[in-house]
Amino acid sequence: MENISNTRQENIGKAIGVSISPKISHTIALAGLSKHYFGNGIPVLLGGVLGFILGSNVNMDQNKKNEIIRGILESQKNIADGNIESNESGNTSGIMTSSELVNHTYNKYNFGGKWADFIGQPSINFHAMIYGRPKQGKSILAVQFAQYLSENFGKVLYIASEEGFSVTLQKKVSEFAMDNSNLDFANYRDFKQIKEALHVRKYKFVFIDSVNFIKITPEDVEDLKAQNRGTAFITIQQATKNGNFRGSQEFAHNCDMVIRVESGQASHQGRFQEPSEMAVFDKPEESTNKKAPTNMGASLPSTQMELFSNDDFTEAGF
Repeated sequence: MENISNTRQENIGKAIGVSISPKISHTIALAGLSKHYFGNGIPVLLGGVLGFILGSNVNMDQNKKNEIIRGILESQKNIADGNIESNESGNTSGIMTSSELVNHTYNKYNFGGKWADFIGQPSINFHAMIYGRPKQGKSILAVQFAQYLSENFGKVLYIASEEGFSVTLQKKVSEFAMDNSNLDFANYRDFKQIKEALHVRKYKFVFIDSVNFIKITPEDVEDLKAQNRGTAFITIQQATKNGNFRGSQEFAHNCDMVIRVESGQASHQGRFQEPSEMAVFDKPEESTNKKAPTNMGASLPSTQMELFSNDDFTEAGF
């Protein structure tokens, strides 16, 4: 998990950045860097002058300031909620005895209902991978999961890189995530946009749909996880015609759970629960742990049928 001391230092730096003139903040920053690398005296003076000049050309948009302030407030709330660990709370030597390991308490999400049966009780910063062929139900499962997390555990960012702000995405949100202020959607199309957004504002959960479309590598995902240690990531991937996920095997090796979706049926293997299955669409009278019926199409409501039959979907999409 993220460290309280480091998080507080970052928040202080951000707060200073939005509360004082860019001329002053740039002057202080470059003077400090010059002192660190080149020593006192003239280097500090030159660094300060350069910072003042650069800062004179910087004007921070008020919306940007508001985003940074919201991020600071959410980060401080995470500290208060215990989602960020203290320096003193854990072993920092890199070694634990077997007794310490067995008795160590890890922060976990207390999932309930069908999600507990399907996934178990995952750690705070879990990484799940969802994959499947087009029109099998993987994106709808992801939106359902995002809705559950946002209703019960905190702020969620769903990056819909493939669909963008489209009619098909609108249908999914209308069906599964109506009137939810804790669930944000973004149409980012590259890794840099994601990284910058998460630097400004902290989320407890981030969905990336899909890593293939946005061309994110396993190293990119690990970078995001390292920079956002209190955040859980759910990455959605396309599948080949024979049902295997597209991309490096490292994606599966680096995550905590793998979920395959085929014909409206989700199959899970992971670290927090034994292998399990769950229907993407459940009839109200059915138990949640039953397998989906073979003729899924015949049992779906009309709005869900539209999601499956919409001609706007491409081979790389839902």
